[in-house]
Amino acid sequence: MFFLVLAPDKPGMLDRRLDHRQRHVDYWVGQGDAVKVAGAMLSDDSADATPVGSSFLIEAQDEATVRALLAADPFMTEDVFSGDFQVQPVRPAIGVWRRD
Repeated sequence: MFFLVLAPDKPGMLDRRLDHRQRHVDYWVGQGDAVKVAGAMLSDDSADATPVGSSFLIEAQDEATVRALLAADPFMTEDVFSGDFQVQPVRPAIGVWRRD
């Protein structure tokens, strides 16, 4: 099953986010094929937009597994994420990440 995740940062966390970014990236790379797409949520659509959270498309058995992965993310353990995650099951239909 696939899950769309929106993980907002606490306000004012840009410096802390940048300090822990590499550990965050390494953590998710270490999850193997579970992460299909991931990237920063941005403050706006300008060229100098700043990160305000993270977004993921994750393949996992269930929502509990996704939430456990998020709980161990360095951005969570280092108090960057607000913890107010939106975790939505989705069914791929169009695009290269769909299953036939």
